[in-house]
Amino acid sequence: MKSSQYLTFLILILTIALGCSDDDTTTVPETNENAANQQPLGSSAAELLSSEDFTSMRVEIAYPQGFRPTQQTLDLLLPFLEERLDKPDGITMVESIITTDETGPYDINEIVAIEDANRTVFNNGDELGVWLFFSDERSEGDSGNSVVLGSAYRNTSMVIYEKTFIDIANNSTTPVNRTLIETSTIRHEFGHIFGLVNVGTPDLSAHEDLDNLRHCNVEDCLMYFQTVTNSFNTSSLESIPDFDDLCIQDLQANGGL
Repeated sequence: MKSSQYLTFLILILTIALGCSDDDTTTVPETNENAANQQPLGSSAAELLSSEDFTSMRVEIAYPQGFRPTQQTLDLLLPFLEERLDKPDGITMVESIITTDETGPYDINEIVAIEDANRTVFNNGDELGVWLFFSDERSEGDSGNSVVLGSAYRNTSMVIYEKTFIDIANNSTTPVNRTLIETSTIRHEFGHIFGLVNVGTPDLSAHEDLDNLRHCNVEDCLMYFQTVTNSFNTSSLESIPDFDDLCIQDLQANGGL
């Protein structure tokens, strides 16, 4: 089946897998000067959410030439973060155009290698650093009619498989709102580095989906396991779900807004 035919078929049956559960990387030795940003997923949830240790945050938006997300996607990111993070000294974003030396499709070890070779924003004094990589290759986890759109894999690191978004948008026979699916995926993955669900931010009540760990069992929550899949069924940015009340209560109890 040719690529364009495959992607059209994919849109129709819409089986989207978020790579959230199996991509944790191991802790690095503390002698590494950047070790604080290379810890397990969820371990910096309180630091991200509260102002106790870090009063500001800087997000590095990294992408190879030609794989920048839409401007509207970037415009929507900052207010989303400001709504939930207690950072009185502000949240800023810096863009980095990088070169990748790995061969795709990427497994998580290759994603880590790209980060380690290119990341420039780390924790610095009272400023916490986050790495957000928009990939120029698809995920090795793609299989059959299922594709991986994004993965949070370290305490302050995530990857968005931008090539997959571009391929879907360019080859679908029906209109696809690329900003909507990018934004849904980014927000969902940020939810994971915020420690949701039950991965660094404790549950105040039992709402983890035990069949889809690290996800919320409330269907209209941002952290529901099919949130991004459902985004393909609409063209409205206003339809992107927010954290439900149970997730918000967990975030606030761990220092968030």
